[in-house]
Amino acid sequence: MTGGLGDWEPAPAPADETVGAFARQVAQAAGDRAEAWAAVGQVLTMDEAAITALRAGGPSAAWRAGARWLGDDAGMFWADLITLDAFARGAGRRQPAADAASLGRDHAAIVAPALDVVAYVREVAELCRQEAAAWGAGDMAQGKALRVREREVIDAELVPVLPELGARLAREAEVKVWQTLGRLVLAWLSVESGKDYQRAVLGDNGR
Repeated sequence: MTGGLGDWEPAPAPADETVGAFARQVAQAAGDRAEAWAAVGQVLTMDEAAITALRAGGPSAAWRAGARWLGDDAGMFWADLITLDAFARGAGRRQPAADAASLGRDHAAIVAPALDVVAYVREVAELCRQEAAAWGAGDMAQGKALRVREREVIDAELVPVLPELGARLAREAEVKVWQTLGRLVLAWLSVESGKDYQRAVLGDNGR
């Protein structure tokens, strides 16, 4: 995982070239993917616990850990993760109630109508956890089957909702941090679905 705000650690290389080392690496990646999806569900819920986590830098750390496996493609995350880091560093100068009020307005206007999608986001996160456990136990067949199921849920339940939701947040939210979160949701969906939704819905510059 990552350390403090803004820290970056590359994805760990396999300890050796054995099948067991490969399985452990895949298990780690699946576990990081689970936390990244959990962070998506958390910020879309934006309840008191989510606001506390956002102020502490939790979602940023989860997405940074998930993105470290992407090589050069991780670059689509960095500018927005830096913005989230700045939001967290400045939390001590803001009252939690003030953040709750400002975040709540955009949530009510943009996210709340699509809130049913959070259940499917959490389902994908749980499937990723199960995949990590399967690979960790050396059950490659089960790990692969769970990965297939994750893609099925992503394609059937998340792709129809998250691109429009992320785009609306990026373009219409009054609060900058919501604009940032919208782009990060699109970035993570792009990674997991194989289609660049940042560019597809926001244009070539992803903004």
